[in-house]
Amino acid sequence: MVAFDLDSFEAVTQQLMAAESEREICEIAMSGISSVFELPLGALWLYDSDASELQLAASTERADEVFDWPVTYRPGNSLSWEAFEQDEVRTYSELDDEQRQYNENSPVSSEIILPLAEYGVINIGSLAPVTFDGETLRLARMYATHVQAALQKAEREHDLRVQRDRMEQFIGVVSHDLRNPLHVVEGRLELVRETGDLSHLEDAEEGVARMEALIDDLLTLAKKGYAVEDRTAISLDTIVEQTWEMARTADATLRVEGSAPVFGDQNRLKQVFENLFRNAADHAGDDVTVWVGPILDDGTAEIDTADERTEGRVTGFYVADDGPGIPSDELDSLLSVDSFSGSDTGLGLSIVTQIIDAHGWDISVTESRAGGARFEVTDGTKPVSPFHSW
Repeated sequence: MVAFDLDSFEAVTQQLMAAESEREICEIAMSGISSVFELPLGALWLYDSDASELQLAASTERADEVFDWPVTYRPGNSLSWEAFEQDEVRTYSELDDEQRQYNENSPVSSEIILPLAEYGVINIGSLAPVTFDGETLRLARMYATHVQAALQKAEREHDLRVQRDRMEQFIGVVSHDLRNPLHVVEGRLELVRETGDLSHLEDAEEGVARMEALIDDLLTLAKKGYAVEDRTAISLDTIVEQTWEMARTADATLRVEGSAPVFGDQNRLKQVFENLFRNAADHAGDDVTVWVGPILDDGTAEIDTADERTEGRVTGFYVADDGPGIPSDELDSLLSVDSFSGSDTGLGLSIVTQIIDAHGWDISVTESRAGGARFEVTDGTKPVSPFHSW
């Protein structure tokens, strides 16, 4: 028979629901094993879906002394995996007769295996034979239920924090992207005042339309999330030239080195090019030269003129400049989806990475032929998806 302490059970339950992190929950769950059940051995494994295995997350002090950790459970190699896979509580009073133990020479004599739904399993055991009666089993199930509920609560709160943080970051990105068309509108209106030439109002109108599109994007995100849904075949040179009108700066020069169809979300791709153009101007100055063109699978990456035709399948496109380039120690972090910073550059390149990732493409940065930065966007293996991190 197993003795148990209901007061300790209640105390552990309160601690679990107050815990804020997965690690804290696992440690509390294991610290309560000996006091609640008066059994020395306990361990908690969490499921890693990427590796398809149960990984040790926490254990009791006595278990640490007895076992050679870490132990990892995978499909078919243990009783614990069976219980997890079938979502079924298992009790073993005499493990000597069992043939599917992870370690056939394990000193554990008696054990309860408690699945935690998709989160993992808890093992509670003893080195001596123990009979688990109905009351002990009921309490063990309740214990596992409370641990599972705590993990669900922590996961939900973590997701909400991430969503809130990403929303704040996205609002910053949108406000950053609104500056370019706003400057166009302001500049054109000023020219109308100075010259009386109403033709400048057409460019101002385009700037207003661009800002309206960005605001619509934010409203879409607030209502149902932000996904790459409306993908169409877009001419590379056309979308680049259209975007350049919104993002051009002073004496900057655009050179389109060939064209090809790009299958993507037109509004999202305009944000990509707009931010890459702005990034070039920020780092290379207003007189920067920017080259844009297709990347071909035959190794040809740059084409001399927009009219030249080459053989080979188009696998992506590049945006290069003649600026000072990017320090080698910044290359790895520059395009991280989590590299939002308070600077314009950090925001711009982060949104570029998010959009490229959502299209299922890959983006990399290297040195251009002029010594500046060269961003390459190529076919990826990821599925087209919503902005998973927002």
